[in-house]
Parts: sequence; structure tokens; C-alpha cells
Amino acid sequence: MTSQVVENKKLLVLLIDGFRWDYFNIPGLQLPGFSRLFEQGVKADYMIPDFPTLSFPNFYSLMTGLHTEDHGFVGNYMYHEEKQSSFEYKMVNLESNQSHWKKRTYMFEWPGCHVPVHNMTSTFCDKMNEWPMVPQTVNNLKKAVDLLKTDKIDFAGVYLNAVDRWGHSYGPNSKEVFDIVKQTDEAIQEMLLLLKTYNLEKNTNVVIFSDHGMTEISESRTIDISDHIGSVDVIAVEDKGAVCSIWPREGKIDKVYTGLTSMGNSHIKVFKKETLPDRWHYRNNKLVAPIIVVADLGWYILTPGGPSIDKYMNGPAKGYHGYDNAEEDMHGIFLAMGPDFKKNYKTGPVRAVDIYQVMCKALKIQPLPHKGDWSRLKDIFK
Repeated sequence: MTSQVVENKKLLVLLIDGFRWDYFNIPGLQLPGFSRLFEQGVKADYMIPDFPTLSFPNFYSLMTGLHTEDHGFVGNYMYHEEKQSSFEYKMVNLESNQSHWKKRTYMFEWPGCHVPVHNMTSTFCDKMNEWPMVPQTVNNLKKAVDLLKTDKIDFAGVYLNAVDRWGHSYGPNSKEVFDIVKQTDEAIQEMLLLLKTYNLEKNTNVVIFSDHGMTEISESRTIDISDHIGSVDVIAVEDKGAVCSIWPREGKIDKVYTGLTSMGNSHIKVFKKETLPDRWHYRNNKLVAPIIVVADLGWYILTPGGPSIDKYMNGPAKGYHGYDNAEEDMHGIFLAMGPDFKKNYKTGPVRAVDIYQVMCKALKIQPLPHKGDWSRLKDIFK
């Protein structure tokens, strides 16, 4: 699992939920923190998330290098047909002094950091009590840097939710999102100052990425499929919005599929599991539903359990994600800087499954089997 450690390099990772690839290009918005990262490190054109472009599937793709069908986290909400139960994300108290990274790791409000992977968790995990906003993230970055400088940990992961929450609440093209991007940049400036102040720039690599992008939605672009997925024909329906998963009763798959396709709505695509596109790397998992309905970008699927658009801080959501990962609006970011990375270097598009191997190389550990492509990233290192 581990290789010979040449130097005790540290790694600081920041996951910015919902940061779209083109937020750097907002007209008139000055982002000196990110600009310094670009100058001192590596910037990918964009990061292509796994399908569906939802948070939990991509949290796991980013941190394992595995596609959704491989790691099995196929949605934010899931149903297990054999157990006839829906997935419920529970915060439980778990402690472990073993990290599957084979390093001393500390995850700050990182979703799922308390959940064992191969019977191991992060060495330390500050569980999330509520979605972390920018001030809390700055505090977590300060704690992380302090632990790195005192050599108490090798790897710190910090999670920020604010950009995603503001994107849902106000829409990705709103002044409110521009403001939260600016605040995020101020947090980046604070992080860079801390690394410089404590002389960590020479032995600490920094990797920053998002899990997906965001697109505009509205109440005028909804598609109600409720009439075709009633309880007479369907056991379970999970999620709504961009992607909807449907488990028909025995012998009812063709009836439900025909009913949905007969709607003739050009803004949804209806798939039987076996016809899901190969490029999504999605269908080969037992937790994927027999029927998947995917909305066109910016359209929103309504169901019996979700008869309206989700509510956020400002009423019905004005931004959403989960759509086809080929859509530009779903693309995220990847940045890196530090002693192991080239400076002022731009690289082409990368994929969520590529990032795991970058972190492993920065930590000088041998990655587990994964689906990343080294050719997309080999040139970012010195």
C-alpha cells in the first residue's frame, strides 16, 4: 500500500462544493487569492464530474478514483431493492486511528469522513453539524495549518458548502453567488498567508477542487411525471430535479417505461438500466434503478414525493445540478500548488476520477486500483 517516503511532504485539500469552472471569469470580479494560485501552481481548464453530477457520488469518485458504478454511491438518495429500504445518511459516532491513506489524516466537516472504508476511517474527523459556510471554513483552514506546522498530521481535508448553497438559492449568475465567490477568494488569501507565515510553502502541497457545477432553473421549466409512476406500478422513486430513479413492481418495467416515453416530452430522456450510455460509467451496479429519467439541462423533474422545486434560502431553488456530465455548466474546477507542482501551468480538462492519484503522488503513497488516467495529469508535476 505504501511506498518509501522520500520527504515528509504535507497535503492540504480544499473541496469547494458547487464551484463552477467559469466562476473565475465573472466580469469585473477580482479574485487575487485564486490569481495567485494560478501563478504559483497548476490550473485545469475544468473538471468533469462523474454522472450523476450530484455531490455524494462525486465526493467518492474524487477521493477513490472510482466511477459511480464502481464505488456504488449512485445518488444522493438510493434504494436497495433486495432490502426494500431507502438510503438514509446517518451521523454516527465512530473513532479510528487507522486511515485508509496510511497517513495521519484530519478531515474538517468533510461529508462521510466518519464512514469506514475497508474498515478504516480518517484518523481524525470533525463531523459536520450543519453545512459549513465561509467563516467556519476559514477557522478549519487555520486549525488545519496549525496541525500541519506542528507535524501532528500529514493530510488535512477541508470542506466548504457555501458556494453550492448560494448557487441553489439564488442561481449561478446571481449577484449573491458572485459575492460568495469573492468571500471564498478571501478565504483562499487567508490560507495562502497562513502557509507563508508558518513557512509551510516548501513542504506543503495544496489541491483544490469542486464536485460539480451549477445551472439556472425556474418554475416555468418543470416536467411532472407523477401520473406514470403511481404506487400501483412502482415500488420506489428516489430523487427528482435532474435525475429520477424508478423501481417498478415485478412485471411492470415495460408498462412504466412505455408510459414515460409516451409523454413525448422532448426535455427528458428515459432509460432502461441496460441502455444507459457507456460514457456515464453508471449502469453496472445493483443499486442503479431499472428505469432512470434524466432531464435536459435547466429542466426539473417533479414526482409524487417531490411535487415542487426544492426550497432553499430564497424560496424555490434557482440553481441545480445532477445533469449529464457532458454539459459545461456541470463542470467544476481543479487547482494545485506547492513544491511538487509546476508554476503558472495550465492543463486541459481532467475528470473526477483523475484527482485521487494526484493526492496519492503528493503524499508519496501507492494508489489503490482506480479508473483515473495518468496521461491527463502527468505533466503538472515538476
